[in-house]
Amino acid sequence: MSDITQLTTYNNKLIGRPVLNLLTTSSTMDEAKELAQTGAREGLVIVADNQTKGRGRFDREWLALPGQDLTFSILLKPNFKKLHMLNMIISIAIQDMLTRLTEGTVDIKWPNDVLIAGRKISGILVESVLSSANTVDFAVVGIGINLNLDPAVMEGIEDSATSISHIIGKPVDKYEVLDNLLNLIDERYQAVLLGYNPRGDWSSRLSTIGNRIRVSNGSDTIIGKAIGVDSVGNLIIQTEQGTITVTSGDVTVI
Repeated sequence: MSDITQLTTYNNKLIGRPVLNLLTTSSTMDEAKELAQTGAREGLVIVADNQTKGRGRFDREWLALPGQDLTFSILLKPNFKKLHMLNMIISIAIQDMLTRLTEGTVDIKWPNDVLIAGRKISGILVESVLSSANTVDFAVVGIGINLNLDPAVMEGIEDSATSISHIIGKPVDKYEVLDNLLNLIDERYQAVLLGYNPRGDWSSRLSTIGNRIRVSNGSDTIIGKAIGVDSVGNLIIQTEQGTITVTSGDVTVI
């Protein structure tokens, strides 16, 4: 494809109508938030060839090759009861897309990382703005996918990351991947709007469940067995002291 003008998202119900392609920006998340404040429509996708301040969870830097990897954000306006489903449907869509491309085993690690062979290939960040305790003004979903990155030359992630091209042994077309993924996300989001609850599907795909894990959140550490997720996707852990529900944190299988 190699050209954003060849995207087929005009056939989608919502996601990718329109797509804004930027050469460089500080963060597609911040761009989407600014446009949302000025009335941008739901479904807007902002793609950047280069992010100078791309971020993941806990404000960690997201490393990507300018023009070679995929960094983008989606503006959505779900009601409050569906807000927690965004991370679920996005990670499912990414898993499905990567499974088709690599023909390998793709794992979803709670809460929002996608791994192949234990190495991170994609991350998801959801940030929302609420006008009241249960009224969503908008949500922005930031997505990073390693397409053509060579982890061996990326200091800091050389032992923990991988990419599609590294796995399949050839370069990957950025816009073809984007097109396919936006189509999958659109299908999943439309299903949610029509009443589909992805929790069961998502929890069955979590590689975290059933493992003995360590969850770190700041100075707090919890060790136990991941036994499931609750109705909104929080992780349920069986510890020696009893059952604990975790809303966020870094998970390590031990």
